[in-house]
Amino acid sequence: MIKSKHLRGTVAAWFLVLLSFAAGVQAEISPRSKGVQLLQILPAESLFCVRVNNFDYTFGMVDQFLTGVSPMPMGVSMLVRMQFAKILGSPEINGVNMEGNFAIFGITAIGKSPGPKPSDMFIGALVPITDYKQFIDGNPNLSPPDANGVSKNTSSEFGGMLIKKVGNYALIGPSESGTFSAIATSILAGRSAGLGSVLDADEAQRAVKEPLWVYGNIQQVSKSFGPLLSGQLEQMKKMMKGMESSKQVPMGPSVKIIDMYIAIFETLMKETKSLSLTVRPSPNACNLTVSVSAVPGTEMANMFAADTSIVKENRLLGYLEDGAMMNFACKMNTPFWKQLNLKSIDLLATMAGESMTAEDITKIKTMTTDMVSALGGPMAVSFSIDANSKPPFALKYVLKVKDADKFNKVIEEAMEIMNAGGIADFYKSLGFEMGFTIRRGVSSYKGVSIDSAKLVMKSTDPNLPQGQMINAMYGGGFEYRWAIVDGLWVCTIGGDIDSAIRKLIDEVKAGGPNQISAEMKAALALLPEAGKADFMGTYNILRLFKMMGAMAGAFMPAPMPLTKMDIATKSNIVFAGKAGNNRMTVDIALPKEHLTEIVSAFVQPALGRARNQAKRAVSLNNLKQIALACIMYADEHEGKFAPDLQQLYPYHRNPKILESPRKPKGFVGPSYIYVAGLTLRMRDPSRIIIFYENPAFCSDGICAAFLDGHCEWMKPAGFLQRLEETYKRLAKEMPEIKFKDSTKPEL
Repeated sequence: MIKSKHLRGTVAAWFLVLLSFAAGVQAEISPRSKGVQLLQILPAESLFCVRVNNFDYTFGMVDQFLTGVSPMPMGVSMLVRMQFAKILGSPEINGVNMEGNFAIFGITAIGKSPGPKPSDMFIGALVPITDYKQFIDGNPNLSPPDANGVSKNTSSEFGGMLIKKVGNYALIGPSESGTFSAIATSILAGRSAGLGSVLDADEAQRAVKEPLWVYGNIQQVSKSFGPLLSGQLEQMKKMMKGMESSKQVPMGPSVKIIDMYIAIFETLMKETKSLSLTVRPSPNACNLTVSVSAVPGTEMANMFAADTSIVKENRLLGYLEDGAMMNFACKMNTPFWKQLNLKSIDLLATMAGESMTAEDITKIKTMTTDMVSALGGPMAVSFSIDANSKPPFALKYVLKVKDADKFNKVIEEAMEIMNAGGIADFYKSLGFEMGFTIRRGVSSYKGVSIDSAKLVMKSTDPNLPQGQMINAMYGGGFEYRWAIVDGLWVCTIGGDIDSAIRKLIDEVKAGGPNQISAEMKAALALLPEAGKADFMGTYNILRLFKMMGAMAGAFMPAPMPLTKMDIATKSNIVFAGKAGNNRMTVDIALPKEHLTEIVSAFVQPALGRARNQAKRAVSLNNLKQIALACIMYADEHEGKFAPDLQQLYPYHRNPKILESPRKPKGFVGPSYIYVAGLTLRMRDPSRIIIFYENPAFCSDGICAAFLDGHCEWMKPAGFLQRLEETYKRLAKEMPEIKFKDSTKPEL
């Protein structure tokens, strides 16, 4: 059970720490026999398990990876130790093997099936122990064992936790029910098969050898909570139907989208056996492996099949570009791509409902199968940012084609069904109108015929805000250029498409690029086997943010203010995947350099704002001292102020206060402007400006001092109002005020 707020807090803290970060090289873990022992102790019915091998080593590597990146003043390993010490009541953490293997697991509470609720889940921890007596006696928060060998955590914050020795481990769990004793007894009596009994050899090896291993038994989750989760989705669908029938505009997804979600959920629950994540820490990169295992005999298992006919290496990697937001390359694993496309069409049919007929679905599936068979090998795609174009991105495709006639026929059929077939009807049901046109042979280059296409998408109700956004994004349409050269289909979308297609034709005719790009070389250095994977690619988070900013500025009905990011970025997240033996495995490498770039992108603007605020505070203090010096001068000169600032030196004796820290280097001119002719006897001194910063280096605001001695940072419009009032009181004409990079603000 997880009803105890103390236990829930503890578990949440553990998960945040265990899953926050880890990366790179394989840890020097405990002997294999001890690693296997933990798999034997963990219940086979576990819904999930989070396992850390060689705790100190793994989190030490996490600290090395985060050094120079994390804003925390101490390492993750120290934070974890402090939390653990708080639970036990001893900073020494007596009796615990911190070089051992730790685990957190969840299991449906005994006696709570069928139809358990999430609150019926038992979450326990297994902690490796060097000396159980020392563990109990040396940690003040743990009580002596009772007659059943069960101890309690007696602290006010973590009270309610029970502890019992199981092998070389301490089982820690909640006390709200008899589940703790039942699980402990089952483990000790050997009545429950261990988790290792449900893992295949590869997964068991990962569990024992990898520094951090996270595992989810999807079939067990489906059995325990599938009906509950399906019911919640059905309730959401019912609510959406009610809103649509009453002609309310739902803020969330439509009924059609909910139908698709339900279909995806049911498929995943039925066909996914398990999933796992491993994390390997190293000083320079965080390497992760995600593994999805399919239930044998299912469509997912058929999809996760190796294709022995494909070439070992992708020879199109040279077409992937430096500076891309995303690069993607793959080999044509026919079973995978065929099954993936067919399954996607089934989900589309579920979402489309009556807007697509059975004939439409059959036709689309036939087109998809024909397209896969027409392709003869590898593919390379680059997705780059072009903030000055509309849309603000450009795509480049290079595909190996073995049957050009069939390939072109499928494209023509796709155009027909998009313009007047089931796909067109489906989009109309969602409120969109689509048009796709193709023009063959619009131009030629070096004897190669170039085709053109245009995709236009518009909202059927342009008065809605989302309709205006869609029309702005797609109304002008996407322009395509493509050609088939020496068995390769090359295509460009967006940006300067004509120059881009000619460049691709030149590269293909020259036998391909001379070498792969620098960023792809770095990617292959991070994942050396990526070039031989079924698919691989790179992803750049900062370039994604740049595109989002460009899209927000160009397409939103009201421009969305996003922080401008000028951080140079050359590193990328790298991924590579491979299917085989009913399993899809994806390796991911997060370079420390890229994480540093991301952190800098967000921290740098904040630091810039902090520096500006600090400079503003110094400038206001300068004006305060100048104003006080001016008032002191007037007190000694019958209420009259000094004719210029130089006369005030005897009253402040600090020439540095005459220079504003906001004044740019190389700026020619004074930092502060003095309003001459004022006296101490003027009415409303709090509204009369006596000094102010030089507007020539101010844009968003300006610092000013007033006759009563107070100082303010003011927006330009408010400042001009006060300054104009000041000069009216002097019966003088206000001088022309020009702010930096701006015209005179409106009053």
